[in-house]
Amino acid sequence: MAKVWLVAKQEYQRIAGKKSFLISTLGIPILFIGLMVVIALITLFSEDGRPIGYVDHAGILQPDALVTIGQDTKHYVEIIPYEDEATAMAALEAGDLQGYYVIPTDYLNAPSVERVTLEGPMSDRGRSDFWDFMRANLVRQLPEAEAHRLYEGANLSLRTVDGKRHASDADFISALFPIVAAILFFISVMSIGGYMLQAVSDEKENRTMEVLMTTLSPEQLMGGKALGLLGVVLTQIGLWGLTLAIGLVVAPLFIADFPKITIPWSMAIVGALYFLPSLALISGMMIAIGATVTETRQGQQISGILNLAFTFPMFFLMVILGNPNHPFAVALSLFPTTAFITVLLRWGFTAIPAWQMILSWLLLVGTAWISIRFAAQVFRLGMLHYGQPLTLKGILTALRQSRQGV
Repeated sequence: MAKVWLVAKQEYQRIAGKKSFLISTLGIPILFIGLMVVIALITLFSEDGRPIGYVDHAGILQPDALVTIGQDTKHYVEIIPYEDEATAMAALEAGDLQGYYVIPTDYLNAPSVERVTLEGPMSDRGRSDFWDFMRANLVRQLPEAEAHRLYEGANLSLRTVDGKRHASDADFISALFPIVAAILFFISVMSIGGYMLQAVSDEKENRTMEVLMTTLSPEQLMGGKALGLLGVVLTQIGLWGLTLAIGLVVAPLFIADFPKITIPWSMAIVGALYFLPSLALISGMMIAIGATVTETRQGQQISGILNLAFTFPMFFLMVILGNPNHPFAVALSLFPTTAFITVLLRWGFTAIPAWQMILSWLLLVGTAWISIRFAAQVFRLGMLHYGQPLTLKGILTALRQSRQGV
């Protein structure tokens, strides 16, 4: 086992030390941070923080209405009442207001108001805060519970029939998480597949493998490479995830109406359980491809097709989301290469039976283990046929040898 870890460490350092890896790994966080800075600067310098005025001809507005129903007004734009439109216009022309509203006498019978500005529209925050102020005034005479319910408005919630899954219209992360995870998985598949294919093919071409094979078994060599490249991919994803987490913490400090984020931990745990064996599976497959070809270019052509086997569920995204318990979706959940993405997509919208989860995971882990063992056997056979591509008969021979060695 010590040799496996030694190979893994060497492979990790070799890949992580490349300029291309550093650029691709750090480029996305730097781009994300730059985007957040630009958004923050635009928000700070373009948001009009001047007060909003109003002239209440209907006599229905009270300045302390938001406080009355228990709202914290320290984040709201200041809202100032005026006796008449002439006074409000004077304040507007003096630059003391960004605009004001005129509430007509018959507002309760014909709910329509007039908005007056001079230099373009009011800020989004200003309009939003004033309508919160209006709602608070319209419900303040009601009992406290009813006033709060009407002020908050409708909150659509979705539940599965058995009640085991719940999502609200504010909980967009639960719906977005599988899509983000699928994109990260696609990037991971491309990364680890490319790294593994290149590592095996290049070292075959320069005959480094022949030296390594004098001290390592194929299983130790391939297992170590797979572990090292898994570490490389996890480093990338960990750094990207940390950057995203920091962004989600910092964003509410600059964006007033930034939605509250609730992390779907159950979905994240399920994703982690499927993620690692899925990467091990693609590693084994790429090792086998690298061992069967004589040039890296040939392997890249084959790996492009193989990558589709792991991202196949994305082509049927609407079908899976529309009916997550359809037999087709269940079949994709059980098939090892499509299990990760399909299970996450279904998990957010239905309660997956326990037997499907257990069987799906066991099939994935078992297939990943077999793929690594099989890849080692194919690699051994490829070394014996140096400079020649393996035939289908040769691959089947390696598979038979692998079964005999299990």
